Amino acid sequence: MDRRWGSLAPWCEHLKGKLGYGRLAVKGGLWDTERNRLHVTIRRDNFTIEEEFQDKLTKIREALALLAAVENVDYSAWRYLLTDLCGINVGKEGEEKFDDQIPAKFLLWFDWEGRNGEKDYDLVDFCGVNQLQNPSDDYVDALAKIAALQPQRRRVDIEIPVHVFFSTDRTKAMGVSAQELLDVVEAEKIIQEESRNQEKQNIGSGLIRCTFVLEPVIIDLLGMRLSSRMIHAMEHLMHSNIWVLELKRVRLELAKELWDDELEAKKAFGQLFNGLFYTNFSVFGPRTDRLLFEHVQLFCPATMAAADFVALASAMAVNQTVKKLELHLIPQSNAQVSTRHWWTWLAYALFSKRSQASLLESVEITKIHGMTVADMEKFTRVLESDHPEEKLFNDFPSGSWEERIATVKSGAAIRWQFSFRGEPRVDCPTFSLPSSTPLVRTFCDDGASEWVYTLLPGYGQCQVQRENLEFHGSGAALTSSRISVLKLEFVNERYSSVDGLPLLLSAVGFSLHSLTLHARYLDIEISSILERCPNLLDLSLGGDEVDLQLVFNRNDEPFAAFNLDWNNVASLSSALSEGINPLASCVHRLRVRPANRWLTLAREPFDSATFEADLNSLLDMLRANRSLKVFEVTVPVQFREFHSKFRKFHLQPTYHTLKLPLASKLAFISAVSRHEVAQRTQSRSLYQLDQDVVRRIFAFAISPVLCQVFFASQHVYIG
Repeated sequence: MDRRWGSLAPWCEHLKGKLGYGRLAVKGGLWDTERNRLHVTIRRDNFTIEEEFQDKLTKIREALALLAAVENVDYSAWRYLLTDLCGINVGKEGEEKFDDQIPAKFLLWFDWEGRNGEKDYDLVDFCGVNQLQNPSDDYVDALAKIAALQPQRRRVDIEIPVHVFFSTDRTKAMGVSAQELLDVVEAEKIIQEESRNQEKQNIGSGLIRCTFVLEPVIIDLLGMRLSSRMIHAMEHLMHSNIWVLELKRVRLELAKELWDDELEAKKAFGQLFNGLFYTNFSVFGPRTDRLLFEHVQLFCPATMAAADFVALASAMAVNQTVKKLELHLIPQSNAQVSTRHWWTWLAYALFSKRSQASLLESVEITKIHGMTVADMEKFTRVLESDHPEEKLFNDFPSGSWEERIATVKSGAAIRWQFSFRGEPRVDCPTFSLPSSTPLVRTFCDDGASEWVYTLLPGYGQCQVQRENLEFHGSGAALTSSRISVLKLEFVNERYSSVDGLPLLLSAVGFSLHSLTLHARYLDIEISSILERCPNLLDLSLGGDEVDLQLVFNRNDEPFAAFNLDWNNVASLSSALSEGINPLASCVHRLRVRPANRWLTLAREPFDSATFEADLNSLLDMLRANRSLKVFEVTVPVQFREFHSKFRKFHLQPTYHTLKLPLASKLAFISAVSRHEVAQRTQSRSLYQLDQDVVRRIFAFAISPVLCQVFFASQHVYIG
């Protein structure tokens, strides 16, 4: 390998210390298959001369392009260059990270230090048209040598996906990071404009062309308090139609500059919430399949006021921009928002009749400290009500007019402060919006009062003068509810209550296709879940010792009569070995941490014999089971001698099969057809393949899915 690819060693030197592989920011759930990524860090602080930095930037870009060209020709060589010559860490043999299939796509992170305030837009130099206009001679020669390894391929045009990774910095003022984000937005707009105006040249015969293609940006705000400048930068990004793959760790808490001015704080949150869920939406305009945000992660701290959570919920209910939403609920003993208040407004924003125009498809709620029966009874009443606003505002009388959809005219005065009884504080200043606002919900309307109660998206409960409202009827749903994926993570100790979980599943379970429940202690039977969620295609359960994923075929028999004791390693291993319980064959992924029994709130000393018995039961299970696709076990380092015992089951065939590609089927049929035409004078019976014979041939050509078995050890004290 070194003899064949050693000529690329100087190029790999340019990437040492700059190219890494691993997880950035927060993890993505129980089965995050793309948590590890290739990321490139490009720093300016080591270069005082601009020409030196630009030369280094070009070498890094060309080195990455050459690596991507190698990946297109020979994957094993690509991995060798990454690990042996570039020095990336892929973990130890046997760990899941070690067996990752690493794609040729990159996260690009620019360190903005050393720019001296200049808007040089290094990103434009990296991903703009410049990458194709002036390649170095060494790069052209190296690319030609790679192309020569596959002379049968006449020409190859390789597009290399690049995601810009932007993060705030705890050592910088938020205003500085806001300006850097604005620079990223401007750079991406320049690249988009260059791409639209560029005329691509044809590739010469036998050559390779590598082009870095800008993909949606990833933004991590690190859970820092939001300044007005950062909110403005976020709004500018949204109105610039910059697509965002992930917006991570957005803490819904304002910086000190906004603490003493309630009106400015209200307007700042409204600006943020509208930007996140409501940007550029016209109720009568065309829709696009691609939303502005693929995934948004919001932190709701204990300091968040109840009215601010209502404002957030009012925007979520009319969401037109976010596909996947993750909410971290962070309560404390002195929290301003009770869990019941949270759940009531989440019912309204996510699952009620008022949320049926939302384009949200997936919801993940984490850091849940409680879910009582009383919480879920209120949750259910909001879902079932034809007038949910009456359930939300208990002290409000029913209006003579039903709730209606309206548009607030631009410049209209808006009341936003109310007493604890819901009465407006008329002595407080109002605010107005510069443009008209659609999808405003009126409620408790007597049909005559000058001021009308409204739920204004992004601002929550407000009052608007009747003359400034344009009514559009009762507000029939524009689309059916799209939420089919629900993930719940409980941070529960033994004293906390999740007794309301069955009620929640009964209320929303029918529409769910995917459900994830994660808790240290989760006392609910699988059969009970399936009874309440009859249309599930997959169910993931995460506990202290065991994580597992069950995948269901809608043609399978009903499973409500069966159960798995998934919290007990020995019992679960036995069920997965015997094959009697039909639920066992649905378990496709399994992750086990047997030692956690003694690590978390242990009430008894560590029992080595019991622990080894658990490991041996897992080995027996792997020997008999043919339904698992992925298995992972983590043990204390003193038991690492089990590594070879588990790894011998790695890549054993399962009864699952890979789909035969359509291209392979068409190639076979076309080859047989050509052979028939050429041999018409011979006996045609040899080549007259009917549908049943062809189907059998395709069945024999299908390859089985191989079970991946991973083993990890860690240094822990178990007494």
